[in-house]
Amino acid sequence: MRNINRSAVLEYLRLVKTASRTEIADRLKISLPSIARIIEQLIKSGLVRSTGQKERSRGRGRDMLELNVAENLVIGIDLGGSHISGALVNLGGGILHGFRDSFDWGSGEENYQELAGFLQTILAQTKEQHSRLLGIAIGVPGIMDSRTGIVRLAPALAWNDFPLLQRLEQITDVPIYLENDVNLATLGEHWFGAGQGVRDLVMIAIGTGIGAGIILDGKLHRGHAEASGEIGYILPGVQFLDNQYPGFGALESVASGKGIAEQAAKKWSGLYGAQKMPEMEAANVFQAALEGQGWAVQIVAETVDYLSLALANVIVCLDPELVILGGGISGSAGMLIEPIRKRLTGVIPRLPRIEESSLNDQAAILGAVVRVFQKYTDYSVVNNG
Repeated sequence: MRNINRSAVLEYLRLVKTASRTEIADRLKISLPSIARIIEQLIKSGLVRSTGQKERSRGRGRDMLELNVAENLVIGIDLGGSHISGALVNLGGGILHGFRDSFDWGSGEENYQELAGFLQTILAQTKEQHSRLLGIAIGVPGIMDSRTGIVRLAPALAWNDFPLLQRLEQITDVPIYLENDVNLATLGEHWFGAGQGVRDLVMIAIGTGIGAGIILDGKLHRGHAEASGEIGYILPGVQFLDNQYPGFGALESVASGKGIAEQAAKKWSGLYGAQKMPEMEAANVFQAALEGQGWAVQIVAETVDYLSLALANVIVCLDPELVILGGGISGSAGMLIEPIRKRLTGVIPRLPRIEESSLNDQAAILGAVVRVFQKYTDYSVVNNG
């Protein structure tokens, strides 16, 4: 109960920004002496501080409190299909220093060395700060055991049962937390982005692959083997049965950024043969569709069909209030959302809100703040409403 009350206080301050002890006690229906003890502990721990202002009241002015966001920092790292990005961030989601490198991933060991060098670059930056570093959270594109830090399967990085946490702990004594990259992005959207105030949501990230992060009753849902949300393996039609999909799944083969580019290349070759092919990245395909080029319009329409089938399956199983579309093609989400809505209207019992990510490529970085904060404070998800 003490931990639940402590988490409730932290959550209330996170949401309202500033409050007095009396207000917190009244709103949370916890006795004022208990709140006073919790606040005293949080101030001593450096997580909460006085704003230096007083609450306006008829009687004696009461100290206003806030989370001590400026003096508590987190490192967030996001491993993408063709890049690695990271940042030094405060607890309020303020990015102090951002870093990004683009390159082609190599062997599993080469990819680890890239990550290790990137992390050391950011760690060197923290030495210039006068605030404490609470921890590091890293988003990995694949299936992993968050308890042991073993990456079970990350095709884009050539990691299979790779002891990532054990290796990283050899280069720093700062606590490190590993998480699926889409889960991390979902946490970011839930606290700082489009999912604020929503208790049940699904974020679908469409990039090199396709994955989903799931929040149910305010909590991140991992599944029995921590493989929930691997919707890239959904079969979007009977024609996908009895086939092998090494590395990436059936849905990813036709509707991920990589899949869209490959389908577009096939379409172009079928129409124009040996004629010089334009650059076939997903963004080029969407741009060509905007320009009205028939082959690209058809590819985008097929992509919408495949994604609509996937979303229908996810929605009827989980009944979320909100579905967020993000990932590498989030810039083209506007071309997907309304056509998906039209295809699903009347087809499934209830159509939730479908919105594009408000954080885009910063979602996983800000999700790192959530992950570290929750681990550092032994945070329990509570409902202050």
